Amino acid sequence: MSCILAIAWKDLRSTMRNVPALAMMLVAPLALAALLGFAFGGGQSFSISATKVAVANADTGTSGVGAVENYGAVVVGILKSPELKDIIAVTDTTSAAAARASVDDGKMAAAVSIPADFSGVVLGTSSTAPRTAVEVYENPTQEIGGAITESIVGQALLSFNGARAAAIAAHGLATANGDGDRAGELAQQAAEEYLRGGGAAAGVSVAQRAPQLPGGESTKDVGVTGTILAGMMIFFMFFGANNVARTILDEDRAGTLPRLFTTPTPRHTILGGKYSSVFVTVTVQAVVLLVAGRVIFGIDWGRLDAVAALTLVAAAVASGLALLLISLVRTPAQSGAIGAGVYLVLALLGGNFTGTAAAGGTYADVQKLTPNGWLLQGWDAVMRGGGIADIVPNLLVPLLFAIVLFAVAVLRFRKRYA
Repeated sequence: MSCILAIAWKDLRSTMRNVPALAMMLVAPLALAALLGFAFGGGQSFSISATKVAVANADTGTSGVGAVENYGAVVVGILKSPELKDIIAVTDTTSAAAARASVDDGKMAAAVSIPADFSGVVLGTSSTAPRTAVEVYENPTQEIGGAITESIVGQALLSFNGARAAAIAAHGLATANGDGDRAGELAQQAAEEYLRGGGAAAGVSVAQRAPQLPGGESTKDVGVTGTILAGMMIFFMFFGANNVARTILDEDRAGTLPRLFTTPTPRHTILGGKYSSVFVTVTVQAVVLLVAGRVIFGIDWGRLDAVAALTLVAAAVASGLALLLISLVRTPAQSGAIGAGVYLVLALLGGNFTGTAAAGGTYADVQKLTPNGWLLQGWDAVMRGGGIADIVPNLLVPLLFAIVLFAVAVLRFRKRYA
């Protein structure tokens, strides 16, 4: 055991003096996670700026039951409501033409124009226009903002369409009951009561819930930076393991490894020291990245026991894969070229570049063909509040990968240095 530790310690000190390798292992994943995280909303979940909307209300209103009603102003009030201030920013304009011009000039993402007969159509008092339309004029280069505006306006108009339906129904009932003289008044009154009572929303509400873990706890929101850094951490652990394992080839070419094999120290002890140095190095790399993510970006990685288990299993997988690749090549140049290709393909298949973001369909099945895909799904569960019981498959499957990779690497080295 002392020989294994001595060999491992020698390789660790050599790695610590390799500044380019340390930069690749530690600085690169933090920098990439920071840049991508800040680009998509910093440490919080993905967000976009409020859509700028110009509104022109030409509604002349209509005489309601006891008051003059202007339901165009009600629509404008809905768009300006505090609940929507983070989604749309509304600016009043003098006319529909002015609203459209602000979109054409690129100042606004969309324009909403309410016609003059809007209230009359809603209350059923318009004799010249039984139907009308609220215009949404969109900037084609800002598709998201236009879609958001169209969706909000469409939802706001649902209640007004319901009010019109209530007016038509009341008018029909009054006429059928022989009360034709008051049919118009009753229709208007029904529409007003419908709107004042909250419309369709008065009887139906939306209950918002978050996905739950198997134990029944609600999942936590995962920030963008944490999502990306988890993927980058595993990706660069592969490269870190490869850099350390490459010392086997360096010593082989320098002649020091063959000389070690001539000493009384058993070969499995010498190779065990090499294996240990790779495993310890990538474990330390992961710990540094986890601590930096917590301190610099405020990332909540989850429960300590689950985080520790995922870290150790990821280090085992990275070490096993690196040693297997080293056992298959002859020179450091081959190791760098072939290793980079293998790691890139695994990262693309496993989802390292999208972090822990949940995938669906065929891609979710493809992720499970790679050890890093299982690990990323495990990180997602832990960062959302899960414990070890929630990630048992995400630990066992990658661990099985690691065991197989280690076993094949040992067989290859035994044959190579027989």
